[in-house]
Amino acid sequence: MSYHNKNSCMFEIYRHQRDAFSSGCVYKKQTGVVLVIALFIVALVAAMSFAMMGRLERDTRRTTLLIRNIQAEFVAQGSIAWAMDQLRNDWIRQKTNRVIDPTPIQSPINEMNGYQINSKIYDMQARFNLNNLTDLQTHEGFQHLLKTIDPKLSEGKINEIIRGIIDWITLDKKQNDYYDYYLSLPTPYRAAHRAMWSVDELRLIKGMTPQLFNALKSYIVALPESTLVNVQTASAPVLMTLSSTLNLAAAQSIVEARKQTPITTPQQFINLNGIKNQPITADKISVVSKYFLVETNVVIEKQHILIYTLLERRVTSGKVEMVVWWQSKGIW
Repeated sequence: MSYHNKNSCMFEIYRHQRDAFSSGCVYKKQTGVVLVIALFIVALVAAMSFAMMGRLERDTRRTTLLIRNIQAEFVAQGSIAWAMDQLRNDWIRQKTNRVIDPTPIQSPINEMNGYQINSKIYDMQARFNLNNLTDLQTHEGFQHLLKTIDPKLSEGKINEIIRGIIDWITLDKKQNDYYDYYLSLPTPYRAAHRAMWSVDELRLIKGMTPQLFNALKSYIVALPESTLVNVQTASAPVLMTLSSTLNLAAAQSIVEARKQTPITTPQQFINLNGIKNQPITADKISVVSKYFLVETNVVIEKQHILIYTLLERRVTSGKVEMVVWWQSKGIW
């Protein structure tokens, strides 16, 4: 073999080795890129799957809560029907010298398809009706209640609150200081100029504070019409609204006395030792109520649904009719 041919062979061998090496590098590079892309796709799919599972779980939970909420409302209506029957039968079966409605009335705890339901009936005429303040004769009693709840309240603050309530519940009231005050607030509003539907409206009255409202709310109510206080069920502070000279000790003694001897007639109340010398007349009080609040609690697992229903018992010519005025609901 000549020198020239030998060099040519060596060159060919070198060229083949070089090409083979280059091809191997390219192959390895391509394999690495494919692997990175594959890992990226897997990570992306995993992230999307996680997000979809989280959203699906939230949607499932939300749907479950909505279904339970709807079912609970239907279940609660049965408990409200129980309350209506209870109040209707209390009236029909009333006896002389017996309390007609021994409130609060507690229903038994019933279970249905995993739900626990129970109700309690409260006498709303055991409270001071804010809509009674359209009558000037009730102002002094409400002043007495405010002073009892918070002895530190000044006369000026008490009068401001009472004037604010009167302005709120008076129809077609003209523009005044209250009008300007409400519109000047960071979140402005106007007075309703109608009867209150809820005691929560009292929060909006000029002069009312959260602390005073929380202390007062157990003794007040907003009913569709003027009502008399039921002296058999009213608490001591509410009894004090009947007379500005009736003190807390005397009112508490009446509450204790009626535990032993229930008050079944207005005259019986007037004849009590702590009342005889008070300027209270039988036509200003009652021992019978027509407005009641039904508190229905529905429980399913850890979810609670609370429904409040205001009922009116109307008696016309011996016939008893139960009327639902409103319902409100809370969930937690």
